[in-house]
Amino acid sequence: MKNFTFIFLTLFLFSCEDEQESDFLSKDWTINTDYLRQGCFAGKDCIPSLQQPNKSLVGGNNLEFLDDNDLVVGIWDGNNYIAFPHPVLDWHEIINENGYSISYCPLTGSALHIETDSEFGVSGLLYNSNLIMYDRDSDSHWPQMLLQSAEGTLTGDKLVLKSMIETKWSTWKNLFPNSKVVNSLTGFSRNYQFFPYGGYKTCNSASCGDFIFFPIPPLDKRLQAKTRVLSIISDNTQKAYPIENFDQPTVLNETIDGTQYAVILSADEKLGVAYETSLTLSIAVWDIENGEIVLEDDNGNQWNILGRSIDGNSNDLNSANAFISYWFSQAAFYPDTEIHS
Repeated sequence: MKNFTFIFLTLFLFSCEDEQESDFLSKDWTINTDYLRQGCFAGKDCIPSLQQPNKSLVGGNNLEFLDDNDLVVGIWDGNNYIAFPHPVLDWHEIINENGYSISYCPLTGSALHIETDSEFGVSGLLYNSNLIMYDRDSDSHWPQMLLQSAEGTLTGDKLVLKSMIETKWSTWKNLFPNSKVVNSLTGFSRNYQFFPYGGYKTCNSASCGDFIFFPIPPLDKRLQAKTRVLSIISDNTQKAYPIENFDQPTVLNETIDGTQYAVILSADEKLGVAYETSLTLSIAVWDIENGEIVLEDDNGNQWNILGRSIDGNSNDLNSANAFISYWFSQAAFYPDTEIHS
């Protein structure tokens, strides 16, 4: 716990110092500034984002930091399957590519694949302990899990989410053995085998009080604070699915706010993904060892886990407005969230 305590004290002291000097509270925010904090001492880009970082092929060099149980964010970019490892995102939080960005907040366990022509950076601010991004075109501020801008000329504009999955590295490389993977040659001196926030991820019990770094509204105790949930976010309703509850790979065909969704969940693979679709989907094949997940509708049309058509006879599935996060943060942003049981 020594590293954990040191990092916490460092963040706390820098946070207090910067709060006295910063003018961020003078801005016109649409969020409750009681839960807005300066997260790191140097302000904007105190955590450096990456721009089109180096990548290796599966089995290639400079991937020694990756453990089979590490989580990755996996996408199809139109040309290649690409994995963005959590151990890199823990240190950089945002990776900008051509036409999209990958955003991850290690304090709230939340990742997004965002369609954008701009670049995002780390503002140094947090809301509900969650990353606030800024875009480098307009300098507007975007609390990540709010999915929209809360300050600046783009206030109220919404993020456009693209298809992605989060799963274990072992699962991803079995499913997509020809994919590219962001490697450790980032240009920054970082130990990507070391989690920068000590025991934070595993502090999820009475022994350490469900520890959360920065203030949030009163903790919703329907689930343990750092339970990973996949949440669907619609205008009027939010619904969370605790991934750990699904011992067997499962497809749930749900209607939320009058919109139909297919929700795919598996605890073993630490995987959850949702698609907005009127089709009734089921699992035709779930064989991780042999690198195959196949989703199927009633007419025999098939898709892979990222929603790409396998047979070419149907359109790709549309990504839902959904993401995985820790339960405490989902409830802080969306206190009326329903929990699937």
